[in-house]
Amino acid sequence: MKKQILKAFLVLAIAGAASSAMATTSITGQTTIGNGNTFSPSSKVGISITAIPTSYAAGSCHVNGTKEYGTVGGTGITGTYNDPSKIYSENIPTQSSTNTNGVPTSQSSATALQGSSWQ
Repeated sequence: MKKQILKAFLVLAIAGAASSAMATTSITGQTTIGNGNTFSPSSKVGISITAIPTSYAAGSCHVNGTKEYGTVGGTGITGTYNDPSKIYSENIPTQSSTNTNGVPTSQSSATALQGSSWQ
């Protein structure tokens, strides 16, 4: 799972560098990045990403998991648990029984992880 998260963050960094406005997206299946490059998270994994040209925040979880994982990167990062060199975790948000992919906490700030209990 951590390998898939790291791949997602690399893709995010590339996509964020090419964007001039804040871009927020959720990835649950194959997504085209840049000039036709494709990325797919692991089966049953969802990723929530927010990026601006200088930073990003991203979270990920598996629909049957107990934890979600997140990280931030770039400049202007804020908050106690937002060290760009670390991957943080917190309890997974309540998942609907109809979800086929994990639904992590929606990331709405490119400079801090959203949620209250990242560690």
